[in-house]
Parts: sequence; structure tokens; C-alpha cells
Amino acid sequence: MTFRFLLIAALFPVALPALAEDAPLPPVTPGGEYLVLTQDDATSTSKCIGDPVTPMCAVETVLACHARGDHSLCRTGMGLDHDPGLGGEGPWDNMTYHVTRSEVLTGEHFPWRPAHDMPWRPGQIDMQAGDIRIDIILNLCDGKPSPDSCGFSFGTLSYIVRKQGNRWAVMIWQPPYDVTDQ
Repeated sequence: MTFRFLLIAALFPVALPALAEDAPLPPVTPGGEYLVLTQDDATSTSKCIGDPVTPMCAVETVLACHARGDHSLCRTGMGLDHDPGLGGEGPWDNMTYHVTRSEVLTGEHFPWRPAHDMPWRPGQIDMQAGDIRIDIILNLCDGKPSPDSCGFSFGTLSYIVRKQGNRWAVMIWQPPYDVTDQ
């Protein structure tokens, strides 16, 4: 019995393609603090929009796609070679956001049931063991981003991010669901 446990423990890391040491998880944003996304890279908190070298850079690139109405940012942040048709809503006003959760997914803990045949990724599953989950609360602002000017909230969104070569790609996002919430 002990041998079987040790064997499983020794093989477990092989089963996860993106382990925590390979996946730079963003820290949870401390209370009272926030990150800013504007129509301009120079005034946005992120310095990697358009360059998804970390899971958070991929998420921020997709956020910028929607905020700026720039389809090429969606394509880049989602690791696609075609336009997924998701960047047409913007440009929006400026926004603030903060990370409330980040983790490496295991086979036992998915935020919702994996699905196949996403509209922009036919035949691919939207999440698998080793993917990264990043939960973000996003608020739209009237004018300059500040806690007082950012009234409309999208609430919490869970982003599932996967390593693709030397880049990261957002696979899907939606309101969070946790199997422990049942």
C-alpha cells in the first residue's frame, strides 16, 4: 500500500503539464488596492498587454481587447491565428480590476464542467489539469480610474489560461463556479 502511494506521488507531477513552478501565478490583489486598464498602455498598470508571457499577461491582453475594441488583442491573448470576433464591444471607459484568486487546476478541481467545441476552438476542451485559473473583479469607470469613479461592476469572472509553447492563452472566461459551492 505504501509503495503504491509513493509511486502515485512520484508520477503525479508528470500528469500536470503546467506545474506551479512553471506557471507564474499572479498574487491576490491586497484589499483596497486595484490595477488600472485604460485606452493607452502608458497609463495602464500592466506593462505586458499584447505580450502574453505569463498567465496574467494573457488575461490583461484579453481585457484590453474588450476595453479597447481591438480584435488583434483578443487573437493574441487567446493564442489564436484567427479573429474570434470578441473585441467589438469597445472602446469602453477606463476600468479597475483586482485578482481575487489564482491557482493551478488539478483533475479533481475544475471551476465548472469542462466543455468541448468552444466557438473559437472547435474540438478543444476549455480546461484541463494544469491550466491556470485567475479570478478577477472588474469595474468600469467614469473618467479617471479611482475607487470613487468606478461604479459599474461586472462582478467576478474566472479566466482559464493554458501554456501554448512559450506563451499563455486564455481558453475561456465566465462567472466562477466551484464544485464546493453545491
